[in-house]
Formats: sequence, C-alpha cells, structure tokens
Amino acid sequence: MPFVHSFVKSTKADKQGWCAPVELGEAAPHYISFVVPVDERGAFFSTYSCEAVTTCNKEKRIALHELSARGKDSFLLHIEGKDFWFVVKPALKAARRLPYIGKLKHPDFELLFTEIELEEPDRLDDLCTANHTFVMGCDPFTHYAGIKKRREPRLGTRSITFRKNKA
Repeated sequence: MPFVHSFVKSTKADKQGWCAPVELGEAAPHYISFVVPVDERGAFFSTYSCEAVTTCNKEKRIALHELSARGKDSFLLHIEGKDFWFVVKPALKAARRLPYIGKLKHPDFELLFTEIELEEPDRLDDLCTANHTFVMGCDPFTHYAGIKKRREPRLGTRSITFRKNKA
C-alpha cells in the first residue's frame, strides 16, 4: 500500500518537485506538506498508509493508520477516535502532480505526488496537545533507504519534549 509522505516543495537543477525534510537539514527553512502518490494514470489509490507517533512518559509509539479516498478529491483519516478530512490542495494543473527529486529510496518515489491539506488544519494541533499524537505520514527513518540512522542525543545537546499545557 502506498504511503502518505511529509515532503517539502523544492527545486533542483531547475526542476520543481518534492524532497524529504531530512534531506534539507535542520537549518534550512521549509514548509512541510502532506503528499500522496498517484498511479501511472494520475489517479489516486483507494487507500494510503499513514503513520502517527504518540509520545507518553518519554516513550514513543508509532501506529499505522489508513487514509481512505472518499469522492473525487477528498480523503478520510481516522485516528484516536477522531475523523480528519483532507482535500487536494488547489493548484494549477502543471503544479498539481510533481515528482520526488531527492536522493532517498522508497517504492513510492517512482510515482508523481499530489499535495493534500486538512479541511480544518488546527485539528492536528489539537490532536498533538490532547493525545500527544503527531501525524507524520511515513517514518523516513524506518521506510526510506539511503538515510543515515538517528543517533541518540549526546549529553549537552538539546532535545524536544512534549509537555501538557496547564490551563
């Protein structure tokens, strides 16, 4: 089953396309988009795999979910008892389906990608705040070939932790 991916729109050698944020480095400014591959005819697949990470007590759990095509340009993702509706992001026809232009490997990277967006973007923030769950699409460190494995943080380095907001 193809995956939802979290990519950054980029240009390499005058060719516009998508690459993984890990290819750009932490210092590079970028806007991350959810994208889905389309088949050789440019049609959507009926379902996509979508991973979400949940943190609790300094542990992380990655769970696999399904994003299902519903209608012409709509998709439904069900996580933690909540429904999240995505739609194809409006774009000019030439910019609607773009290739992956990075250097990593994954079976989906042979296909073109279309950007999708949440109908209610703030709801993912609410999921993160309430459930400590972050939708990432496809975990690059698990599924992409050609990426260096993460090292554990050394003493003295910064790390990100999730804290529950006190109302």
